[in-house]
Amino acid sequence: MWSGPASLYVLVSLSHGPRHGLGIADDVSAFTDGSVILGPGTLYRVLRDLAEDGHIRRVDSPDEDHPHRKYYELTGGGRDQLTRALRELEHVAAAARRGLGGPAPEGA
Repeated sequence: MWSGPASLYVLVSLSHGPRHGLGIADDVSAFTDGSVILGPGTLYRVLRDLAEDGHIRRVDSPDEDHPHRKYYELTGGGRDQLTRALRELEHVAAAARRGLGGPAPEGA
């Protein structure tokens, strides 16, 4: 199940390496300059859905001070899903630029 933008944000965060839930939420907030805040309900629903679809998996906590934290990482399928989503976004952005009269990037 694809949960839209929230799934994309989680996949982008995990593309940089394993993270726990709060770490993912903090990372998303940072790379969106605070414009996206993933609340716990959304975040954990997306994590569950992505895990069920095989795009992410739980991994052992590397944090000895907080071994109870649940860490997640991308799977190969998750990397493929992120690549497809980014390709689709590039096409959508190019279409929007054309509609607004701006230049589209080469190859889009």
